[in-house]
Amino acid sequence: MTGHIKIAGVAGWPIHHSLSPLLQNYWLKNCKTNGAYTMFAVHPNEAIYAFKTLKKTTINGLNVTLPLKALAFEAADEVTPDAQKLGVCNVLCKRNGKLVGHNTDMEGFAAPLLEHIGHHYILNNAVTLVGAGGAARAALGSLLALGAPEIRIINRSNKRAKKLVSNINIPNLHAYNWSDRHNIIADTGLVINATAAGMVGHEKLDIDVSTMKKGSWIYDLIYTPLETPLMKQAQKHSLNTIGGLEMLIAQARPSFRLFYGTEPPNNVGAKEMLIKHLQANK
Repeated sequence: MTGHIKIAGVAGWPIHHSLSPLLQNYWLKNCKTNGAYTMFAVHPNEAIYAFKTLKKTTINGLNVTLPLKALAFEAADEVTPDAQKLGVCNVLCKRNGKLVGHNTDMEGFAAPLLEHIGHHYILNNAVTLVGAGGAARAALGSLLALGAPEIRIINRSNKRAKKLVSNINIPNLHAYNWSDRHNIIADTGLVINATAAGMVGHEKLDIDVSTMKKGSWIYDLIYTPLETPLMKQAQKHSLNTIGGLEMLIAQARPSFRLFYGTEPPNNVGAKEMLIKHLQANK
């Protein structure tokens, strides 16, 4: 391929664990786009300065991961409505000499839900959301946009759950005490884990899904491991599951469009490729 090479990457601290370069370069190869994607280790103390200097480089844009999303929001000249709503950016892109902050997490969260569960199910079932951090806010924004009739928030810090609910202050959103978690999820049709509990190196999520109705859904935003303890528990009780790898791929698609000006290819085995990589690097 000849001509201008479009360069993008992912920034975080640490960053060596990121699957974004693997995924984005796989798409680049399959759609024959003249581009490259790499990773940048950026210390939080230097992040705002580093992000602002993007405008002086040949880099088209960056995905931004933990713990730099709030700093990316601060560094941006402009932010999109989704980023404004969440107060964090997971994408920075140069446009007309300005650094524009985006957030694709809400879109990434919603896509697997709509594909596997469908809008009708969401409109007719209560949802329990576990967590009160950035991932939970993205999930909550999507659920509200999709019209979920009742959303129950639980978090190990009751104070954080109540603060999240009071900040939004709408009738169908409720915070419950962590001690009531097992009762809260019994009659909900969808439980979402938006915490790090169950991730490799972390304690498993301490909730019991055995009382949920068969055929209900569990959506765990974690992708390491591919099958979390929560997902394994759910499958034992005839519940349906969605893993975090699908959200990772879905939120990367709009990033690819922003960086390279073209759609990433569909159905070229990206999920299978990532699964193979994760299994080989256990």
